[in-house]
Amino acid sequence: MQIPCMFNQCTIRQRLILLNSITLVLIVTLVSIYTYQLISLESKLITMERVDDLFSNILEARRYEKNIMLQLDKNNVTKARQSLQKTTTSIEELSPKFNELSEQKLFLQLKESFTKYKVIFDHWCADGECVTDPAQQDDSYLIRQEGQTLADNAAELVHLKRKHISEGFKEILFWLTFMPAVLFICGVILFFSQIRSILTRLSSLDQGTKNLAAGEFKIIPTTDTSPDEISGLIDDFNKMVGALEQKQEELIQSKKMASIGTFSSGIAHEINNPLNNISLSTDIILEEFDSMEDEEIKEILGDIMTQTDRASKIVKNLLDFSRVQSSEMQPVYIDFVLHKTTDLIANELRIHKIALEKDIIDLLPQVNGDLQKLQQVFLNLIINAEQAIGDYGTITIQACKTDTGYVRVNICDTGPGIAQENIDQIFDPFFTTKGVGKGTGLGLSIVYAIVKEHGGYIEVTSKLDEGTTFSVYLPVYHDNENKEQQPI
Repeated sequence: MQIPCMFNQCTIRQRLILLNSITLVLIVTLVSIYTYQLISLESKLITMERVDDLFSNILEARRYEKNIMLQLDKNNVTKARQSLQKTTTSIEELSPKFNELSEQKLFLQLKESFTKYKVIFDHWCADGECVTDPAQQDDSYLIRQEGQTLADNAAELVHLKRKHISEGFKEILFWLTFMPAVLFICGVILFFSQIRSILTRLSSLDQGTKNLAAGEFKIIPTTDTSPDEISGLIDDFNKMVGALEQKQEELIQSKKMASIGTFSSGIAHEINNPLNNISLSTDIILEEFDSMEDEEIKEILGDIMTQTDRASKIVKNLLDFSRVQSSEMQPVYIDFVLHKTTDLIANELRIHKIALEKDIIDLLPQVNGDLQKLQQVFLNLIINAEQAIGDYGTITIQACKTDTGYVRVNICDTGPGIAQENIDQIFDPFFTTKGVGKGTGLGLSIVYAIVKEHGGYIEVTSKLDEGTTFSVYLPVYHDNENKEQQPI
């Protein structure tokens, strides 16, 4: 019979079926052994009773033998012969009952001794009258001697049989106690050896779900290749993580485009200014070219070039922000990221009469991050602040290094603030305090996920009617450390 699968190649369902089958076979085997032992013990006890009867019959025959010698009763000869007949019957019944070699050997000695004893007894009491004359004591002496040998053999057989029964009890006790304990220990070892990999992988899966809930798209390593349900679940989870990570990138890109739509009027106005200047300068050259001096033409052309560079820079910043790129972690300066981000939104803020104040320390320590994603973080926070303020207010951007090895960026606004009961939920996906159709509740969730991806964290402080401050903490990058190492 071939086992359908080895344990490490079975599914959990197959393992359970196999373990249950093994357990059932062991139980049936033990019950069979116990039954056999009990039946065997019962047979030995019955044999022991018959051996005791044999011994009693022999002792009874010897008692009548003594009475005959003392001439106590004339019926003793008849009774002695009856006892000998009982002994003969017992010996015949016991002949096939001894399986042990030592018992068979001793029983044969007993039979030989009984045969001699019976022959001597028949000679001693040939005509129903036993010779008790002191002058003819040969038979009396022989009958006493052989009777003692017969009784000794019977007593030894009884002792041996009781010894074997005692050993049988010990054997049953062994099977009833020691063997189940050994099988239980083996079963426990087998069970835990099988469940260990399952529990380890379930723990990895549990940690993976926690990482996923925290916005970290980490693949669960698969060291155990068992083709069971847990491995399949981990494979499906890893596929889901890959798909979610791709969707996250698509969502970030869609939020970029949504952000562009939010400040598109400011971008249009920002581009329109240099275009108007270029158009006016070109008209002047076309109308007054013949009367203008070379220096004036060069000055106007220089102004056209400056305005062209200005418009090109705006378009380049917009394209850099909106371009789809693979995530690339590299050392970046936060002050550069902040200035590049505020260039995109500054004119939109001016349109809404919102003052932008910056308190950014130059040449802050580098952080290990993705430029576009960090731009997305700060742009989302600034747009949220703008939407919270509406018109007329102030947004303050502060950046500095902390004593704990982080760069801290504060985005402060003078908006209406956030209720304390909502602060713990603002980073939850699809949670929003805006009206229907005015927000998806994904902006801050994306911000939180990106910051976590960079090894940082966010703190929020807010007071109603006073404003809100979002503090983004990003770990400082050190040249002599691995890029993924967290700050000390």
